[in-house]
Amino acid sequence: MKKNTTENEIPTKKGKLLNAIGNTIGDEIALKQWRGALQQLSKDGKWFKDQITLIVLIVIGLILYITCRYQAQQEAILEEKLRKEYQDWKFRALTRNSELTLHSRQSQIESALNAFGDSTLKVSTEAHYTIYKKTDSK
Repeated sequence: MKKNTTENEIPTKKGKLLNAIGNTIGDEIALKQWRGALQQLSKDGKWFKDQITLIVLIVIGLILYITCRYQAQQEAILEEKLRKEYQDWKFRALTRNSELTLHSRQSQIESALNAFGDSTLKVSTEAHYTIYKKTDSK
């Protein structure tokens, strides 16, 4: 038969902790299991002495995991930064290449026309026109 524990049933100093655990779990069997586990842990630290190698291995594993994760995150941030920088340089090179191609073709055409005596082609003094696309706003 399951029974909820109350504060009056556990008068010791550990009683408040065990009582809180018992209230959340809601039965006396779980409370006895918690009490037994705490008593086992508190006996001269024997459990800790027996399990110290396992605890040290777990702590070392956690430290290694955290440092490797941090390093991987930093490498990912650096890779993204370098990728953006590469893309920027790629677009700059493409722009420069286009500008140089435009200037070289224009100068070749002008020099060829001047060589044949055609002087109708001149550099424009007016600004170019910008064509905007109309959008339908409903």
